[in-house]
Amino acid sequence: MRQFNISVIGLSGTEKDRGQVGVGKSCLCNRFMRPMADDYFIDHISVLSQSDFSGRIVNNDHFLYWGEVRKTTEEGVEYNFNIIEQTEFMDDSTFQAFKVGKMDPYSKRCTATKVFSAEKLMYICKNQLGIEKEYEQKVMPEGRLSIDGFVVVFDVSPVPNRSVEKQVEFVQNVIATIVKNKKPLVLVTTKNDDAYELYVREAEKISQRKDYKSTVQLIETSAHESINIDLAFLMLAQMIDKVKNRVKIISYQESAKSRKELLDTRSEAVTRLIRNQITDYHILWSQGSKMLSQYREWNEFLNIFGHEAGQKLFRRHMKKLRDDHLNKKLHQYLDKFALALEYMLPDIGALNIIDDDAWDCARNYLQNHIEFEQYFFECPQASWTELVDMDEAEDEARIPFDVLETSEAETVFRNYLNSVQQDKKKIGWKQQFKMLLEESGFVTPGKQLSEVRVLFMGRECFEALSEHDCQQIYDIHQDEIIEKSKQNFVELLLEHAQYFLQFKNVDIITQEDVRQITDVIQEDSRYKMLDRLDQERRVMLVQHLRFIHCPIRDHCPFFNNCVDSLIEEVLADKSATSNHKTPGVGVGVGGGGGGGWKTTGNGSDRTLNLLIVGSEHLASDLLNDIRICTGSKGEYIYENQTYYLNYRIANGDMEAFKAIDVYSSGLICVYSNQQSFETLKDNLERTLLCNLELEDKFENLPIVLVYQPQDLKENEVEYLRSEGMRLSEMLHCDFIDHTQNHQKYVYDILNIVILSLKLTEMKSYDPYPSNHTDLRILCCIFCGDQYDIENIVQPLVAESTLVKASEHSIIVDVFIGDAKRRVEFILSSYHGTNQYRDELIHGYIYFYSAKRRSSLANLSILAAQNANIPLQIIAVTESGGVNAFFNSDICQFLITEGNALADRFKGSFMTFSADQYVKFAFYNPFLKTAWDNKYEVENLHVEESITLDSGEGTLESSVNQMPRPPPRHESYMLSNTLGTDGSGSENYEMLPTRSLNSLNEERDISLDEIYDENNEKPKHLHQNCTESDSCASSTERRVRQQNAYYKASSKASKASAKKQKKKKVAIPVQTPRVPPFGSYVSPPEIPLHYQRMTVVGAGEKKKPEAGVPEFMKSDKSPEYSMVPELTAAGIFGAENLPEYNMNAKCLKDFEKHEKRRIKEETARMRKQQEKEKEQEKKLKRKLKQNAKGLAESVEAQFGKLMISSEQGEIPIFLNKCVEFIEKEGLDSEGIYRVPGSRAHVDMLFQRFEEDVNTVIDVLDIPVNAVATALKDFFSKRLPPLFSKDIIKELEEIAGSRGVGSSKLNVEVKTDRSCRLIALKSLLQKLPPINFAILKYIFQHFVHVSDNSKLNSMDSKNLAICWWPTLIPIDFTDMGHFEQLRPYLEDIVQTMIDQFPYLFCGKDAFVMV
Repeated sequence: MRQFNISVIGLSGTEKDRGQVGVGKSCLCNRFMRPMADDYFIDHISVLSQSDFSGRIVNNDHFLYWGEVRKTTEEGVEYNFNIIEQTEFMDDSTFQAFKVGKMDPYSKRCTATKVFSAEKLMYICKNQLGIEKEYEQKVMPEGRLSIDGFVVVFDVSPVPNRSVEKQVEFVQNVIATIVKNKKPLVLVTTKNDDAYELYVREAEKISQRKDYKSTVQLIETSAHESINIDLAFLMLAQMIDKVKNRVKIISYQESAKSRKELLDTRSEAVTRLIRNQITDYHILWSQGSKMLSQYREWNEFLNIFGHEAGQKLFRRHMKKLRDDHLNKKLHQYLDKFALALEYMLPDIGALNIIDDDAWDCARNYLQNHIEFEQYFFECPQASWTELVDMDEAEDEARIPFDVLETSEAETVFRNYLNSVQQDKKKIGWKQQFKMLLEESGFVTPGKQLSEVRVLFMGRECFEALSEHDCQQIYDIHQDEIIEKSKQNFVELLLEHAQYFLQFKNVDIITQEDVRQITDVIQEDSRYKMLDRLDQERRVMLVQHLRFIHCPIRDHCPFFNNCVDSLIEEVLADKSATSNHKTPGVGVGVGGGGGGGWKTTGNGSDRTLNLLIVGSEHLASDLLNDIRICTGSKGEYIYENQTYYLNYRIANGDMEAFKAIDVYSSGLICVYSNQQSFETLKDNLERTLLCNLELEDKFENLPIVLVYQPQDLKENEVEYLRSEGMRLSEMLHCDFIDHTQNHQKYVYDILNIVILSLKLTEMKSYDPYPSNHTDLRILCCIFCGDQYDIENIVQPLVAESTLVKASEHSIIVDVFIGDAKRRVEFILSSYHGTNQYRDELIHGYIYFYSAKRRSSLANLSILAAQNANIPLQIIAVTESGGVNAFFNSDICQFLITEGNALADRFKGSFMTFSADQYVKFAFYNPFLKTAWDNKYEVENLHVEESITLDSGEGTLESSVNQMPRPPPRHESYMLSNTLGTDGSGSENYEMLPTRSLNSLNEERDISLDEIYDENNEKPKHLHQNCTESDSCASSTERRVRQQNAYYKASSKASKASAKKQKKKKVAIPVQTPRVPPFGSYVSPPEIPLHYQRMTVVGAGEKKKPEAGVPEFMKSDKSPEYSMVPELTAAGIFGAENLPEYNMNAKCLKDFEKHEKRRIKEETARMRKQQEKEKEQEKKLKRKLKQNAKGLAESVEAQFGKLMISSEQGEIPIFLNKCVEFIEKEGLDSEGIYRVPGSRAHVDMLFQRFEEDVNTVIDVLDIPVNAVATALKDFFSKRLPPLFSKDIIKELEEIAGSRGVGSSKLNVEVKTDRSCRLIALKSLLQKLPPINFAILKYIFQHFVHVSDNSKLNSMDSKNLAICWWPTLIPIDFTDMGHFEQLRPYLEDIVQTMIDQFPYLFCGKDAFVMV
């Protein structure tokens, strides 16, 4: 047996030299050495790492040893081949060829006749590199080989970046060298399955050159198709062996044809084999392949096609067997189904169906049939096909019910339906007769069928039906029109509400009164419609007069549908739902579900959910100490009450805070050194200010700060202790020093948490007494209006601060202006407002239907009765918003009249669609108006009460409330965000919380100085007298409350020793005053230009007010924005003296002191204004420069990351992230809310910076990280889509600015539909590229919200997560942030909900 060493050579090198892919040397060697399909690998690489290049496979050589193989010719001659592939390996770091000593060029090196490499292993595939021991290891014999012949490879397929001339030149050079060395060679063309004819002819020219003297044989091959591979090597072996009768060279076309015939033959043989041997479709692949391996046809097929092709063929046969079996079983079921229909549905007309939904109705009917279980059975766990597969239905004679979901079963039903078509026609005739009655104008209430029979003579439907059927249908129609006529008559009476007003106080109704009423309404068609039912009509008229005289619920013409009853049901349902969602076990703050009533239920079993936060091992160490003290069950007994402890550990970074999803009872923060303290402090500050993103998870959460010093110097220990105590004071939490309480510090922690929770529970039971409210608003709804009352109540009950006060009232804490107020909303019907006529009401909200005249008529009467109290009129339209106004004459008329009525009584007017959800911010403008007029309304009420000799005012206990400690987050304020990246994480800094009085060098006011001995009546202060809590600024109230709260304990000890005289108190009606300038400290972060904006609008001048100093009138005074409006009497008018209780001398001294202080303040303010003017000029110049370069920067930024798409020019990063999220993350719960890993986010940006064509799918990055990167792209890398001017207009459209300072008219600001139209116009002002990007991202939001059932991210949640990123506003303080937040959320949510209308120009639904 002859042994030959063959070297396979071809064009190699860098991509520049060889093109994008190689010439096919490795595939040629692979197919020759290992021809079986399972051993053939397509992908062979030449770019290696240094470690792979140095391994034993490559062995620092630029050639591969493919091993040894034996081949036999057709004559039976055997040859042994050792195959060497000469190539050139590239370094994956430099993409240049590895340097191995003094290395010749590849064209010279590849023709070497001797190769050397000690211990070089055989190459199999690229996966072998690095794990050589897991593959067969065969060493190149003797470490050297003498080459006997060469296989020169010429690629005839077109390859990018490779010219045929370059390959021709290379091949000619190496052939010349080989011929010169007198070595045999064969020229092999590869990839002939994808050949280019021009390249084939070039290869033929090379082989036919005269100077080669016919020594170069050309063989056409294809490694992928395994054609002529062995032929090439055997030909070379015979040339080396100098055999005269060599194998015949066959063309590629002939070989390919023969190969195809062979493959078809093998496939047919295996198909027959499988069909004969495999008859049970339950057989698995492992069992079937083992059975088939005994047959030669199967093994030959696997050798040619591989196991994957064999498995595919096997499974195709299994599917066919299963389908045949299921079809056979299905036909058996259908035969039974036809018999079941005859018994269960003898009369198809009983279904009352039409052709389109007949099949669905029939299935529902059969499922609910009493004999259902006799003919059918249901199996929710599996379908009928699965039951057949498992042979579970073999002994079951009944029909699986889901068989009826097949089209074959529907066909059986349709055939049966046609057989009873005549009965269906009869039903159709009945329906036609009913429609004929409805369309006839002669059939009126009270007429008999005999009177109108002549009208229907000759009609098919009437003639075909029996007398009984006709009479039955006619009676039903009479009942309907009589009921409708009665309703219309009631509407007629209600529309004449102004006329019936004269009978309100009449005790006896005479026949003359009835005649007068009849004369007024008798010409109306609704009156005449009941002429045949005159007795019933008179009864209804008397009942209406009784209702007018005594408007109570029992007399309401709408009976059970009275608004008062519906309101009780709605509020009761909301309360019950909330109580169901709120767990009764545990004392965790928040109480479980959000958005419901605040409840004070207290279960016997209590659970403490503790969050332990600390860097590195600190949290774990503290947890171990707690477990040692509480035992394995986590039980702790305090005051005979058992508490069960649950623990969660956070590693201290921001991501850990966000990832916590448990409602916690306490937060335990531990630190030991400077680094852990700074990390903890930073995350606490950010967390407590990020309530929006964390859904108020940490609001009012008890916090314990634990200090565990470890290996620190004494001065460092003392410093960290003092810093921790300072932080605990600012957070209003407790501080524990482990060194001072080593034995019992764990019990101290648990006791503090429990005590804090008990205090929270006591406050949550009744945070404010129900009669202690800042505002009382009466919401009036007219009975019978055709809209869902729940849609009106929903914005109120959705507030998280809501408390149910009674069956008809709820109390909500809401920001009005810059402070939180407590507002009571009383929900009542129009006729139910009588019971509140003697109570104090600060404002009325009237709802009326925009398609019902009676609703507006009764509204006019109510509005006139309360003309001196602020009112808001809301017209509730049908779905369609603005379109409803223009498409309906009655709607247009009633809305216009309602608007005029609001103008007449100096109220506000708004509309909204009955089927659309509105937020609580919808009512904010009116609440602000009611608050501004509060004191005038209270004065008026007190005067009326005195006039009516009512005894005392309604607000006498408004100051009789123990003040609450300030919320923890109010120790923080937002700083100016100029210069930040807009992400929001830089916007927070901590400000020290100091007493307002201490800032002004005044003493704190103790609780003793405010309340008398019995805590019943407030005392009045003299020199430092302040206004009531509702009039003071939010900062002053918080300081006063804080001082009073922390001095409550001292008052208790002094109460027994001191007895003070009670002082008389005037009627507590607040009079306006100017607060002393020394008593107010404005936040230092607020720029002057923003404060001026809050006082007056652009281009408007405010009239000077009497008694206000000139520098206060200037719009440049930062304090002026906080001064209440004054009366004409001036600062110290006579009407103010009773409250201040000053004598003449005190007043004179006070005025003198005040004038001197104002003069000094004027000089100081003038200097401050000049300084801030200069700063403002610099800021304007900077903004102007930024605005000038905005367009250029946008284009420059976008130009690098642009792709063309149907939506326009979209940044490629945005496009790919959105595509990935919509592909992988639409079902990911909390997408955009749950943050991703920062490492993944940074890696994604880095990959795109390196290659903009990066495919995210191959990076193995979680979808949450991609979502976080997309938000970072908008906030940090993409220029703002909205300019500052556009953002200001957005605030105005949202209604977050005052009417006086807005450029928009009142109608636009108060009408939601008009604001939507204004928003669309504003978006059209954006640059095209900005609009395109905005449209693209909001279209993505629509897709996400459409899948909200899967990802829990509806449009509202998306707006909460995205508005800070899309609308980057520079917030100046927490009050500003809380004021604007709901409006900006609403803007973003509206842009999602109204996407077709705002971005696509479609006539979409419009929220009114």
